[in-house]
Amino acid sequence: MTECIAVVGANGFIGSRLLAAFHAAGHRTHALSRRPPEIATEWTSMGDITPGPELATALESATCVVWAAGASTPASSALRPGSELELNLLPIIRFLEQAPMKHPLRVVYFSTGGAIYGDVSGLASESTVLEPKSYYSAGKAAAESFLSAWSHLGQHEVTILRPSNVYGPGQAYRPGFGIVPTAFHAIRTSEPVSVRGDGEAVRDYLYIDDLADLCLRVLAKPAQPGCRTFNASSAVGTSLNSLLSIITETTGSIVPRTWQPATPFDVRRIVPDNAAARAAFGWQPRIHLHEGILRAWREFQ
Repeated sequence: MTECIAVVGANGFIGSRLLAAFHAAGHRTHALSRRPPEIATEWTSMGDITPGPELATALESATCVVWAAGASTPASSALRPGSELELNLLPIIRFLEQAPMKHPLRVVYFSTGGAIYGDVSGLASESTVLEPKSYYSAGKAAAESFLSAWSHLGQHEVTILRPSNVYGPGQAYRPGFGIVPTAFHAIRTSEPVSVRGDGEAVRDYLYIDDLADLCLRVLAKPAQPGCRTFNASSAVGTSLNSLLSIITETTGSIVPRTWQPATPFDVRRIVPDNAAARAAFGWQPRIHLHEGILRAWREFQ
């Protein structure tokens, strides 16, 4: 079924890749972002803080909204709960106020699988108790709750995807965002990566095209009212030290680094389970971490 998909945050790493994937799959697309997207599609300029009337106008013809906008990380949100409210949670609430109530709407919201559960020794399923350790993850948990309530009030469909650390080609270096491009930047410039703790913190890494594939499969299913939540992960844990070793092997260059003390918002170990997404959508991650790093490095150079 062809959808008319509005992508909020269409210029970001994830948003731009999703926009291209939707376009290639034959969906009609509408980008909402600060700058025009690279691909030919409908576009509405949208500022940083609060969606305005332009969002309501863009939503009039949309059958689906994919919310890929985000403006913070666990580190950047530290000591700034008000900023998290203004930059990430308030725009969602404004969207819910402006979203059409005349017809059911589909929404795919990108939350976080890497920060919302806190520390988990095994695999974290969607039913694992949430234990945000940062204002960033607390904001994501709050947004999930607002979206759930909205879905029930208006018979809308909300699919919450909790991605782990998404990486891949097209992820530009941006200080504080994304360890993979940060490591590539360190190799290129000799500006060291700042490692908090001993480097043995374990994370899950998901290749961007695997995430796009999951999103397409979500939209291929018939819409059904209510709110559902799925982890989007590889379900494979990798320590930061191991990741930097893989990058060193792939690039042939040692990643320069310095060490800093761990902080209270750092998660020591989190690997989200992806069994629910596999069962619901027939999906599975296909790109191994080594191959994904190689593809990302080739484009970064």
